[in-house]
Amino acid sequence: MPFIDMQTELRGSVPKFPISLAPTLINRAWKRIRESQLWSFNMIEFAWSSPAVVTQGAVTITQGSPNVTFDATATAALNASVLATPVSLITQRQLRVGTSGIYNIIAFNSSTGAAILDRPWFDLPGTAVGYQVYQVYYVPPVSDFLMLISVRNPQMFLDFDLTKTREWLDRTDPQRFQFTWPAFAIPFAIDQRGAGTVNASSTLGFQMYELWGQPVQVFTYQCYGLRRGVDLINPGDTFPIPIGEDMVIARAKYWAYEWAAANQGIAPRNSAPDWKFMMGATMEEYKEMLITYRRQDKEFLNNYRILNVPAVKARILGHYNSIAQVAGSDY
Repeated sequence: MPFIDMQTELRGSVPKFPISLAPTLINRAWKRIRESQLWSFNMIEFAWSSPAVVTQGAVTITQGSPNVTFDATATAALNASVLATPVSLITQRQLRVGTSGIYNIIAFNSSTGAAILDRPWFDLPGTAVGYQVYQVYYVPPVSDFLMLISVRNPQMFLDFDLTKTREWLDRTDPQRFQFTWPAFAIPFAIDQRGAGTVNASSTLGFQMYELWGQPVQVFTYQCYGLRRGVDLINPGDTFPIPIGEDMVIARAKYWAYEWAAANQGIAPRNSAPDWKFMMGATMEEYKEMLITYRRQDKEFLNNYRILNVPAVKARILGHYNSIAQVAGSDY
């Protein structure tokens, strides 16, 4: 059922109910349902790619200023790196000099080598000094991202550890000098790079993750996660297949009846329905339907996982990865 038809149905359930309130209540109900469990339709698959670290040439930095300048050699190397890994822009990467902090690059002039950092440089200044530019922070592709389920490096036979915190990482490697290949994805922050400037990140407000050990080699990471889901906006918008509009309407009616009870005014009680009774009845109806739709979604998800288990023949032969030089017995 299209979003506009749901609004009409909700409007017809309560006399004098304002049609302008219907979209709000439907989306409020939809949000409650989305957050009631980890639904299959909120699963998302995507990938991250780490570029090779760039160290050629030199950079000039001034303490207290966010402006830095790469020399001609460094500028050429950075431009070549973008061509080699185009999914990682220079403005998605970070700059380090020696044991300095990690600074985000939010603007880069590919002709002059002039760049802008996300904050003033507070480490030691330097003229024509060595540097590292690489990408350590990664952002999921949607703003409503909830959590990672798995991150894998197929080439190195690595399944990432997603259980560690930033506090653990600060104790383990405060200098961020473990340069191997990443085996951990750790929640970092909400993306605020360049906020309030003309160089604002295109993913402002998105979640960011830090990969550790420091990713300085070219790898592609296969990611699987969950998103929160989004509200209905357009008149023709509909719900994902596992969700029935009857369940959402039942939940929205609860608030519509609550509105009716609050706006019953001075009319005698017997001149209108007992809205409180109807609130309880529609809530019971909603709970019954939620149980049904939850079960159906879990049955679908379980079947999906069973169908994607490796074939029995592959499971009994063990495994060997010649690149990572990792071997194991049957699963």
